[in-house]
Amino acid sequence: MKKNLKKIFITGMVFLLVSTSVFAKAKEKKNKNLPKDSFNGHVAKELNVGYVDATGGGQLSGVLGIARDKGFFDEEFKKIGVKINLVPMTGAGPAINEALAGGSLDIGVLGDVPAVLGKANGLDTVLIAYDGLHNIASVISGKNTSYKSLTELKGKKIATQRGAFMHRYLGILLKAEGLTFDDIEWINAQANVATEMLLSGNVDAIVGAPAKLIEQGYNIVIDGRNHPLLHSGGGTIARKKYVEQNPDIIKAYILAYTRARDYAKEHSNALVDQWVTTGEKASTYEYLHPKHDDWPTIVRTPETEANFKEVLEFLIEYDLTINKKGFSIEDWYDGRFAEYAVAEAAKK
Repeated sequence: MKKNLKKIFITGMVFLLVSTSVFAKAKEKKNKNLPKDSFNGHVAKELNVGYVDATGGGQLSGVLGIARDKGFFDEEFKKIGVKINLVPMTGAGPAINEALAGGSLDIGVLGDVPAVLGKANGLDTVLIAYDGLHNIASVISGKNTSYKSLTELKGKKIATQRGAFMHRYLGILLKAEGLTFDDIEWINAQANVATEMLLSGNVDAIVGAPAKLIEQGYNIVIDGRNHPLLHSGGGTIARKKYVEQNPDIIKAYILAYTRARDYAKEHSNALVDQWVTTGEKASTYEYLHPKHDDWPTIVRTPETEANFKEVLEFLIEYDLTINKKGFSIEDWYDGRFAEYAVAEAAKK
């Protein structure tokens, strides 16, 4: 497996180098989705933002939580007289896509796989901000097991959510060992449900990031921290029509989000403290993010763009998209708001 993973890592590095070489040209390319108009004006009175609620308790960690709890959202939205609603989505990225399609959400903060999958399957969104590559997943089995490879789990029940970043992670790991999804009994389950299934013994393993299970002595089959080139990303997407009609609402959102990002960068314990407010232990955060650096890039980088392109290739390869030709990641990204916010932050 290590040999195959090394091959995947090398391929990923080559892809990244190529992406970096064309990045400057892509950045100058005009966005085909939206006109480069002013940031002024809105017709909506509210902004509904959906985020992944992995625990089912509605808690909000990360930079999004900081933006709320430090008052950055309230300050920016008060300026334009708009209310912001942060909506927990226990169904994670797939549920966020459904809500965006139905119009009950205007913005979604989600993983790279569901974000790209929604767009590839016809969801009319634009990508307004990138996350970093901080999503880590591990393969975890029961307390009294000693599995150390997916080959040893052949024919066993493994749970993770279809259309989430863990789905792609599992696919890559299976391929590295010469296996496919047909070689396991794959159970489609949301993150919190998959964890409960492992706790109850209804599955043999899960793919996710519940560090608390590891603290409790559950077996690490494959430790995601050891495979940085498999770390996943995410992004903030918005309904295209909403962006066109409400540019200053989107600007206010990204400004507040960027202020929270910068606060986290300036205060080394900010993300740990926010994590603890959700009921998690500081030690579980330290396990996942020992450098305290899981903040979003906001703007596009060669690494984040390359990751999204690799996600699209994965979705097409595994026949998960309606559109088999894919779409342009470059054209999907509307960086006006992110670039403006980051430039404004740099002035302070």
